[in-house]
Amino acid sequence: MEVRLVWPCGMKGATLKDHCVFPLGLGYVLNAVRDLPGVACSILDCALDDISPEGIRTRLEGVDVVAVSCWGFNIANVQRTIETVRRHSDAIVVAGGPSAHLAQADYAVVGEGEGAFRALLENLLRDRAAPAPVEGVFAAGQPIAFPECFSEDLDQFGLIDYEALQLDRYLESGYKDWMYSLKDKFRAAPLMVTRGCPYRCGYCQGPLVMGHRIRKHSKEFVTATIEGLYEKHGIRQFGILDDNLTFDGGFAKEICEAIIRLKERTGYRFVMTTVNGVRVNRLDNELLALMKRAGWNEIVISPESGSKRTLRRMRKTMDLGGVVEKIDLVHRNGMNIVGNFMCGYPGETPEDLEQTRRFIVENDFDRCNVSIFNPIPGTPIHEELLASGEIDAVPRKIDYKAIGYLTEGLTREDLLGFIEAVGDRTRFREKWIKDLVA
Repeated sequence: MEVRLVWPCGMKGATLKDHCVFPLGLGYVLNAVRDLPGVACSILDCALDDISPEGIRTRLEGVDVVAVSCWGFNIANVQRTIETVRRHSDAIVVAGGPSAHLAQADYAVVGEGEGAFRALLENLLRDRAAPAPVEGVFAAGQPIAFPECFSEDLDQFGLIDYEALQLDRYLESGYKDWMYSLKDKFRAAPLMVTRGCPYRCGYCQGPLVMGHRIRKHSKEFVTATIEGLYEKHGIRQFGILDDNLTFDGGFAKEICEAIIRLKERTGYRFVMTTVNGVRVNRLDNELLALMKRAGWNEIVISPESGSKRTLRRMRKTMDLGGVVEKIDLVHRNGMNIVGNFMCGYPGETPEDLEQTRRFIVENDFDRCNVSIFNPIPGTPIHEELLASGEIDAVPRKIDYKAIGYLTEGLTREDLLGFIEAVGDRTRFREKWIKDLVA
């Protein structure tokens, strides 16, 4: 069975200033199936090779299964890719990734994909026409529900093959793991340390896709990944993509200590980032001191709002007074602090936006990122809006910089005015920039 993992067109912008998402998840999936008897699996990176959704038709000869990675912001290209495969081949089309539930394919692998996709391929080998059911896999037309069974041992998936993912070509084409404090000085690569989120924020699909329980790679896995990337690819900036690295403070400290020991043993010089943010209430002076020694130069946090009312509506447990204290603590440990905020949440009012504006400008953030609320299918707030009739069920492009949904009580001018009012804080302010790596 010939299996093609497709990273679709649209995951990489046209210029170096545009977005560029590295296909790290495909590395896990490739590891999960590459030793499966009777299966030959390869990756087709349409983003890197500039292959349009229609252009994929010339890459389908002899392919039995096409598995497409689905992300909400790129759903239009995903669906065009799927339709092209269906028109020009007899291959079975499988949708995977964080937004697999949005695609119209023969099968959708929803949630954590490694084990479910492997099981689906095993069952297709036995009976292509009517494979046995697999938890987390849904045939076309079946109602989709996010699974609740997840792998506890993340190390079982093996070290990621960054060569198979063409990391060097990504770097040559302009890929960066953005770190505001360093202005893209270094060759960068992403890695995962944990999965899962115990929180229940109404706007987020993370717990749906990866579960509520925090699951972890070992510190040996993390240091082996760093060492391999440092030696083979010249990486000097390592971006941890987790949402909850610091949830278990003891584990986070163990990871930092392991990285420090690696540096002391090898003499390596590199920096660490957590661009998606860390849980601010889990930070303490000991952890921040270790993060600084391990290579962090900035800390990203996600208050999302300066309005207690909006935070309650978001179901986000956040002590804004505690955030102010942590900002000072981060600075005292010699690091920058970046804040992520959201505007336009359902039920938000001009007064809520004003409270968020004041929270941003009156506190000592080195930079802030502002996104515009998008209802993501499957999330609690999306289902609430759907039930109330405020939105329809038609999948829409997810773009956090565009106004695609407008809550009652707010106007476009309110949102654009808020973004303009905090604009100074969304621009980088130089502070503690050092040439940390030769």
